[in-house]
Amino acid sequence: MDLNEDPKDLEQEYMDITEANTLSALERAVVGIYAVRETPGSNSSDVGLILEGVVLLRDLENVALAAAMLFGFFPS
Repeated sequence: MDLNEDPKDLEQEYMDITEANTLSALERAVVGIYAVRETPGSNSSDVGLILEGVVLLRDLENVALAAAMLFGFFPS
C-alpha cells in the first residue's frame, strides 16, 4: 500500500455488473484480491488475486488464503 493512497480505494464493491464490466474493473487494479458474491452478505463463490491487471489465481477457498498467497508474488 502506498502511503498516498485513499483508503476508500482499497475495497470496491460492484452490484449487478456483467462479466465484461467485471473484467474491465479488474484490469484497472494494480494489486488486489477480489471476491465474487451472488448476493450481498453471502459466501464468496470465487476469490482470486490480481497483479498488474492480470488475474493470477482464481477459485481460492477464502480471502485469508488469497492474502497469504499474495505475499508469495512479491520479491523479498
